Amino acid sequence: MNSDNRNNSNSNRKRSARYNNYKGSKSKKVNSHSKNYNKKINNSNDKNFNITKQQVFDFDEMNFSDEIDTSFVENKRKKKEKIIDELAQSYERQKNKENSKKIKEHSKMKIGRLFAVISVLILLLAILIVCIYIVTRPVETKVVTKEKEVVIVDDNYLFLGDSITEQYDLEKYFPDMNVVNSGISGNLTKDILAGLKNRAYQYNPSKVFLLIGTNDIQAGVKEEDIIKNIEEILSELKENRPYAELYLESIYPVDEEKKGAQSRTNEEITSINDTLKDYCKKENITFIDMYDLLLDPDEEEDVIQSDYTKDGLHITDDGYEVITKEIMKYIK
Repeated sequence: MNSDNRNNSNSNRKRSARYNNYKGSKSKKVNSHSKNYNKKINNSNDKNFNITKQQVFDFDEMNFSDEIDTSFVENKRKKKEKIIDELAQSYERQKNKENSKKIKEHSKMKIGRLFAVISVLILLLAILIVCIYIVTRPVETKVVTKEKEVVIVDDNYLFLGDSITEQYDLEKYFPDMNVVNSGISGNLTKDILAGLKNRAYQYNPSKVFLLIGTNDIQAGVKEEDIIKNIEEILSELKENRPYAELYLESIYPVDEEKKGAQSRTNEEITSINDTLKDYCKKENITFIDMYDLLLDPDEEEDVIQSDYTKDGLHITDDGYEVITKEIMKYIK
């Protein structure tokens, strides 16, 4: 072994010893490696090789912790940590966003519930107010008043009675007026009552002037029957011609001293007139008092004025003038 080989061997031993002291290495492996290496060197003595530092595993200059570039590992670690941080931050933001959304939804739900509760309370309050109003409101009493129905009927004046009416020249005393003379000599109250359809209804009168009863007195009809018949005539007229205005003339006075009066008396006439006057007042029928109008004011006892009668019963033109003047008050 030449000096160069010995020097290399010694150098290898020294480096081997130092390598054995390197943390994490195993001496057995190093020794084995060193022996194998020396053997190769000895076997190659015949060969002339120039061994350089780069061809020898330099354990002294090898520093695993300092010489190896581990910056890419560190960069990966930092990138990983950065990614983890970003993911954590993204997760945190998403979590915060979801929490915020939940808070908003919860707030909306709370507001909705509050609104629903308030609506229910308002509804209940309204129902309570309505109930209180219904209970405490004043009771309304519906008063139905019968309104008078106004029906316009053409002017048509009907005069209904006996001979005093029949002898009444209506066209003379009521010129240019629609007048109907429905008087028949000798008629009693029962005759008119039986013939109202032909004597009154067919003319559809707007006003009816009724004068009847004197012949019933002469015929001896009881006073109550005379009154009853006259009241029934008026009732039938009102029922069948409700739009007609009814006027009842009092029975005229007589001159008991004259033959035309026959058995009639003013006392009985007055009694019947008084009863009929009360009836008309009760039934809202106009009662025309011709009795007092035709009396002689100069006589102490009741007697028809002589200028107004022909025979103590029937009427003269002067008498009809007075009667017409009174009736005109109810026609105009």
